Amino acid sequence: MKMVIEKNARILALFAIACTAIVGVVNVLTEDRIEIQHQKYLLNTLNEIIAPDTYNNELYLDCVLFTDENNNEQKAYLARLNSVPVAAALTAIAPDGYNGNIELLVAVQNDKTVSGVRVLAHNETPGLGDKVELRKSNWITSFNGKSVEDENDSRWNVAKDGGMFDQFTGATITPRAVVKTVTRTALYFEKNKAALFSSTHSCRKP
Repeated sequence: MKMVIEKNARILALFAIACTAIVGVVNVLTEDRIEIQHQKYLLNTLNEIIAPDTYNNELYLDCVLFTDENNNEQKAYLARLNSVPVAAALTAIAPDGYNGNIELLVAVQNDKTVSGVRVLAHNETPGLGDKVELRKSNWITSFNGKSVEDENDSRWNVAKDGGMFDQFTGATITPRAVVKTVTRTALYFEKNKAALFSSTHSCRKP
């Protein structure tokens, strides 16, 4: 009996080693493909919120890191036309979503106009808070063409708080969190755009 148990244990150990090796090989073989797909997705998203005909640099590669006011490391993808700054798409985190963080990509033109916003990741309630996704509703496009004057711009609130952005029926927390973070991000860009566009490229991964 002891010999049988030892034999089975050896077989299981070999099986585990083989499975681990296979998983490792698969990861190596698919890593580049996953990276390429991620790059394509990000570039498509960037081109949705910054018109491709407004810049001629490698937007995906023209990227710098910065730290937001909550000490989170974020990325800014910089659009230039003949080396002249045009716009930037900044990653941002809304920490006060209904179910936690909402990750955003906020594009702001050099004239302070928000040209587009997209949600990159979230855990909001399906059928309610997930309406911040473009595939669920066009609410996220309500930022297009608007600009923030300053920290006291009362228009940049949901309608329930006296602002110009609609809230969702039964879900005010999610849109409120997104509006707040887009406002903060647009103001950050306006204050720091010179430093961002003069920074050395520092994004190694998307």
